[in-house]
Amino acid sequence: MQYTTKRDGSGVEATISGRLTFTDAPHFPQFLDQAMKDASTCAIDLGDLQAIDSTGMSLFIHVYDLARNNGATVVLRNVHGQVRDSLRRASFDELFSFE
Repeated sequence: MQYTTKRDGSGVEATISGRLTFTDAPHFPQFLDQAMKDASTCAIDLGDLQAIDSTGMSLFIHVYDLARNNGATVVLRNVHGQVRDSLRRASFDELFSFE
């Protein structure tokens, strides 16, 4: 997993690329801190995310929980292919808006 974050006030634009798998779980808290801390909105671009496994999907539960606890809104952008199929099968489109 590679990621970038760009903050504009209380809004954050983030990207996650590569693969999001069990090997990325130890590094995900750093992403959460940069993307979600004090954010009222967070748009996460997954256009360059090539694959996601069940652990990778569970990491998005942390995003959802943080957003819910902080009253923030999270949007997933450019979700496609295997990643979109996996997230929709797990009903993540009920937790997040897909753009």
